[in-house]
Amino acid sequence: MILEKGVMKDGIGTHVTASFAAGFVASVASNPIDVIKTRVMNMKLEPGAVPPYSGALDCAMKTVRAEGLMALYKGFIPTISRQGPFTVVFFVTLEQVRKLLKDF
Repeated sequence: MILEKGVMKDGIGTHVTASFAAGFVASVASNPIDVIKTRVMNMKLEPGAVPPYSGALDCAMKTVRAEGLMALYKGFIPTISRQGPFTVVFFVTLEQVRKLLKDF
């Protein structure tokens, strides 16, 4: 889309921009799931007591009701700090290898 509209030309800058955008979208999509998974894994189960959550959906609903929607994005900065550079390095390397193999 960026190339088709003429916003940027094909090159390292375009690859870095698109890769970081992909990492950002992946972080936005996966962070709520990670928060819920972490809460379910860390819940305390005491013998004879009712568990705090009956499952992932119950955990999500209770979290949003008690702390608000943004509670699902706790830890977003560390996630994007990890995911952003990873996707940039991964996809820029992938594109450069594809370019080398195409000319080979």
